[in-house]
Amino acid sequence: MNFEGFLNYTLNFIKRYDGVVFSYIAHFCFAILIFVIGRTIARFISNQLKRILFKRHVDPTVVKFVSALSYYAVIVMTLVAVLGQLGVQTASIVAIIGAAGLAVGLALQGSLSNFAAGVILIIFRPFKVGETVVINSQQGVIDSIQIFSTSMITSTNELVVIPNSQVVNTNIINYTRLPERRLDLVINVGYDSDIQKVYQVLKQAVDKTQNILTSKEPTIRLDVLDASSMNFNVLVWTLNENYGAVKGDLLENIKNGLTANNINIPYPTMDVNLNNK
Repeated sequence: MNFEGFLNYTLNFIKRYDGVVFSYIAHFCFAILIFVIGRTIARFISNQLKRILFKRHVDPTVVKFVSALSYYAVIVMTLVAVLGQLGVQTASIVAIIGAAGLAVGLALQGSLSNFAAGVILIIFRPFKVGETVVINSQQGVIDSIQIFSTSMITSTNELVVIPNSQVVNTNIINYTRLPERRLDLVINVGYDSDIQKVYQVLKQAVDKTQNILTSKEPTIRLDVLDASSMNFNVLVWTLNENYGAVKGDLLENIKNGLTANNINIPYPTMDVNLNNK
């Protein structure tokens, strides 16, 4: 075949299949455009998540994991859209991805539960590092918030690691989130004590104790007439950082005041009667 024949053959081929060729070219260009836009969106979402999480002072390991997970999730959806644009049947691909995700989810059910709970803790922040909390009846200072677990240090310097799924499914008491805290004491005195004298001694003990907030009036009242004692409530307010010191000083001042005024502090007693036959 000479050159003129080859040229005629080529022109005839283009005239016959020009619609198909241009259609494939158009689909290919749209596929590239979809991929570029999808990758741009994935980077944008990942960077925004990093910025938000770093602003909330989240652990860097958690930030990297969440941002990478969001990036690759968008990339996978973009690739499925690209394959669909190129004419590939994506229904089977989506089914395979869904089945794989289900299998991985069942295999890592406990870990995924802890991870989801960790995300909830990051978003709602019921506590943060350095705060004193009670979780699962365990009190301590939060040491770190990891992807799958939360660590705290107890007052006896023990490290306690709690899975995040248990953290979000139990009551959380945060002692240090609010700046002020009320100290509640119950003081028991004998029935032979003069009530007005007890009020006077308790008020003097409160006035003598330092770091009690004067902006909130202390409460001293007779609360319960128990089987062997009269129970008085002493309610005072202080700053969180002074709570322990105020409690110790106030108890000491109350004990010294009751002793100095000969006010009896009852203790449990038992009468034993022997029947001799």
